[in-house]
Amino acid sequence: MTGEQPLQTLARGDGAGLLHHLLVDQALKVAIVLVALLVLALGMALIWKKAGRAGPRRDDR
Repeated sequence: MTGEQPLQTLARGDGAGLLHHLLVDQALKVAIVLVALLVLALGMALIWKKAGRAGPRRDDR
């Protein structure tokens, strides 16, 4: 067979292409997790507030 495997194609040369690919992949995964955690925290805060468990409201008048 003359077809090359995808990883062999990326690793040709000094391997910088493979390393770059893996680093970009990991960075994207970390960014997705951080955004998901932020959305989760905002949703939990909103539900906590709507449920009336945010404590007594202070009136600063």
